[in-house]
Amino acid sequence: MLTHDVRELTRQVIDHARQYNDDDAHTVAAGALTASGRVVLGLNTYHFLGGPCGEIAVLSNHASSFPDDPITVMAAAYGPTGDVVAPCGKCRQIVHDLSPDIQFVVRDSGGLEMRSARDLLPFAYDQHAAERPQRIHMWQGYESAIRTGAKRQTIRVDDPFRCGPAEIVFDNDNDNDNGAELSLPAVVTDVRTSRRSDLTAVDAQRDGFESLAELNAALDMHYPGLGPDAPVDVVTFRLLGD
Repeated sequence: MLTHDVRELTRQVIDHARQYNDDDAHTVAAGALTASGRVVLGLNTYHFLGGPCGEIAVLSNHASSFPDDPITVMAAAYGPTGDVVAPCGKCRQIVHDLSPDIQFVVRDSGGLEMRSARDLLPFAYDQHAAERPQRIHMWQGYESAIRTGAKRQTIRVDDPFRCGPAEIVFDNDNDNDNGAELSLPAVVTDVRTSRRSDLTAVDAQRDGFESLAELNAALDMHYPGLGPDAPVDVVTFRLLGD
């Protein structure tokens, strides 16, 4: 269910779309709700060379009016019908680059609801990804062993890493009580490629297991059907501060 402010944003966008629709170059209106509660409106301009969408017009209007008041929610509507419409792929990427946490008003089977730019573009191109630490996702059951230093290695299949800054991210269905993601800063110190059958008891010990059999059982759990000749990456890491 939408909040009062988002419902009002959506109403203004629909009214704007209906009022200024000309069934030609201007058919989609969009609007943005800022952190302070302001509403910024815009209208698309169609051209065969590629005119701006309504969402892009809104971003320009926002930048020229309230640039220090960040956008929190956006909505768009089709003028001829007044229907709420989802952003196109280009607009999803542009807004994602601005902030992946900006919410879009979209229509689902249950009615109008909000979805973040990240949700609408789950595999977005991220131009800043190389500047951030690589993320190593771990089963939550490994947290204690990693914190105590019993586990300083992970065996990966089709999940490449490199030496350098990293974050150990624990995949937990429940997460923390406040829903925050649990991660630990780390550094990848070594990566080597091996056949599964060439893994040793030492690899098992560094991975936090008592025996090679236990390591292989874990690999079977994480990678069902992994054969003895399959290539695996042995990734060694340390937590920052250790």
